[in-house]
Amino acid sequence: MDEKEYFAAYSRFVDSVTSETAKNDTAFAESFAALSEKLNGNYARLDHAVAGLCGETGEVDDVWKKIKFMGMEYTDETREMLIKELGDVCWYLVQASLALDIPFEEIINRNIEKLKKRHPHGYSAAYLQQKKGRNRC
Repeated sequence: MDEKEYFAAYSRFVDSVTSETAKNDTAFAESFAALSEKLNGNYARLDHAVAGLCGETGEVDDVWKKIKFMGMEYTDETREMLIKELGDVCWYLVQASLALDIPFEEIINRNIEKLKKRHPHGYSAAYLQQKKGRNRC
């Protein structure tokens, strides 16, 4: 198979494993309307929050990557950059909590409960090994 055929076959494969909602504007609009109704009209707010979280966590990671791998010095200025970007992450987290109509502190409390169940005696490498055995890539 030559290169052109290979990429054409791959494109057909990608299309075959893509949901109808992701390929068809009408199906997406119907899905969007149904989901927006379930979210009490907060689809846009949640969509904005999710997109913002992705972008802002990427910005936190970018600063950290430059410190770790690219020789950027960890200084008061780079620390401040991390803090500002983490503040933006918090802003989007609260946007998501508003869209889901749940107080932000309830999200934190639920996370605490989840982690207490997962790590009743604190973090353990044994838990990670157990989880690794269940989640094979």
